[in-house]
Amino acid sequence: MKHFLKGAAAVAIVLMISLGIHVFCNMQGIGLNTTVTATVSAMCAVAVYHVLISNEHKNDGQE
Repeated sequence: MKHFLKGAAAVAIVLMISLGIHVFCNMQGIGLNTTVTATVSAMCAVAVYHVLISNEHKNDGQE
């Protein structure tokens, strides 16, 4: 269950950052490509998830 919650947290972080970027770009009149944006968002979410998991593995090794 911890991994599911960490995955959900990673997605929430990436979505909030993506929302901010989209709002800024829309206010400036910049159009973003949906396919590229979705791909980059997915890769960032996986990267954040791996950072969260690696921190857990490091803490397990120290005990």
